[in-house]
Amino acid sequence: MNKKIYTLMALGTLLFAAACSDNASPVSGSTSIPNMGNNLNNPQSPVLCSVMGVTDSLEALEKGCIWSPEMWGPTTGYRVRTGYDNGTNTSGIWTVSTFPQENAYVDMVWPGNATTEYDSMALADVIDKCGGSLCGKVLFKGGNNIPASDFHPNTRREVYFDFYLAGKDASGKFESVDARDMDGICVSFSGPFYMLQLIPDDSLAALMAPAVYDYYLMGTPSKTDSSVRENCYPRNAFTLNVNYGRNPNYVYPSVEEIWAHLKGFRFVLDGYFSVGDDYEPEFKIVGVSRYNTPRVSTDNLHPVRTDCEPVSVASSFCECDYSDDRVEIMKGYAVLDSLLSKYPMNGDVYASLSDPVKTCVYNTIQSLSPFFNQMMDMTREKKPCDNPLPEYIKCTDGSVSESVEYMEVKTEFDDKVATQDARAIADSLSNYCLSL
Repeated sequence: MNKKIYTLMALGTLLFAAACSDNASPVSGSTSIPNMGNNLNNPQSPVLCSVMGVTDSLEALEKGCIWSPEMWGPTTGYRVRTGYDNGTNTSGIWTVSTFPQENAYVDMVWPGNATTEYDSMALADVIDKCGGSLCGKVLFKGGNNIPASDFHPNTRREVYFDFYLAGKDASGKFESVDARDMDGICVSFSGPFYMLQLIPDDSLAALMAPAVYDYYLMGTPSKTDSSVRENCYPRNAFTLNVNYGRNPNYVYPSVEEIWAHLKGFRFVLDGYFSVGDDYEPEFKIVGVSRYNTPRVSTDNLHPVRTDCEPVSVASSFCECDYSDDRVEIMKGYAVLDSLLSKYPMNGDVYASLSDPVKTCVYNTIQSLSPFFNQMMDMTREKKPCDNPLPEYIKCTDGSVSESVEYMEVKTEFDDKVATQDARAIADSLSNYCLSL
């Protein structure tokens, strides 16, 4: 059984290169002067690995869309190199806070010395011990360790990890910038982060409150899953979240307005007040980068439709969005989906199984569950690449047509996925469990 599960899980193993080219910075673990970084307003351009014409031994590693975390990563020191510093050298410094600010019953468990000062050296020892990342644990105390007067079941409780693009002005307030030229943001992380939020200018935030623009990260809630996730989000991927409350008398600003008046970004860890024991998730923030990527050439467009006279590129794609590792993810997800259709976890069929069979089915589904998150990442976001190709082409009559290049890549991808009989594999796994 373990061999069968291992074979399936191997389908979803993703290989990423740690460095993309000779343009990567030399490793440096610290800044020599507190709050003073080199070239704060001139960060490196994102290093985007090409997947075209790769013929050497690194081809297998470079099949994915790989980005270099030029704003924050193991080689950038203790602060995020935002490129928008206002001259005060106060940009890109990590801050940690809680919601609610008082009586949250949340403790930070750092692997090194940490202070609460707004200073790039405040978390320097932590970042050093995390190998250039920001990592640690958050202890959300459970109902057993909270006074009854302060315990509010199912009430929102969060920890925020923020960095600010421009830094503070003379009065100590964070300034906003027009960050639309970032095109979006790429992040790499591990742990149960569940939101990445945009922090807008104070005036916009006051009008929107308590609503926010954010993106659901789909973190790694399992304590046994320490894998680093790499996600990229264009500007328009962030949507208005009114779950915190809606102001019925206000017309909310667009996401473009938020990006044009942006103070910073916020990673959010969630730990609702819960009955019983403490909750202590581990987290790691590994990389941050701009999303911007080369524009698609409008020369020599090839629409599939012969009646389409091409005018411009309506949308683009990267060949690495259809790489072999993604084929294996889709195959693994298909097996998981087939198995779940046989045994809905809350259904009568699953409930009627004997304990040994139920345990076997449960463990098998859990072993395949990483494919779900990987599949969601594939369908909800695309990483940038240095060689985007036309996906849909706009025609002179206002209609659109698929490009020849897109249809060739997509057809080959679909054919590879179709070679597996997911139902047969699910049946085989099911039959093994039923034989116990």
